[in-house]
Amino acid sequence: MFAELANQNEGAKKLMQGWDKVVQFVVDGEDTREFYLEFKGGKVTFHVGKHPHPAFTMIGNKDIMWKLLTREEDATRAFMAKKYSIQGSLADAMKFGKIGQEVAKTAPSFK
Repeated sequence: MFAELANQNEGAKKLMQGWDKVVQFVVDGEDTREFYLEFKGGKVTFHVGKHPHPAFTMIGNKDIMWKLLTREEDATRAFMAKKYSIQGSLADAMKFGKIGQEVAKTAPSFK
């Protein structure tokens, strides 16, 4: 869903231009799940599994990941409170956050 919304959002598309990166997600829990978003050529695609060389990896349990997705939890505050972790480039994580903010402007509400 994020990929579809980002690819249709003009603000997000501008931010994605020239940012060819991979963002890995690890959702910890009883059955750990891994997926990643690949940004390339001004577009983003969703993939299941583990990428060999992500720019950064977000690691957290399913509850915090859901709250971040639904904007119930502020990503910066949650990171500072150690509710999830980031391994890799914090600069790229901040850029991803800006893309997410653009997508959130036009995304449907989950509440």
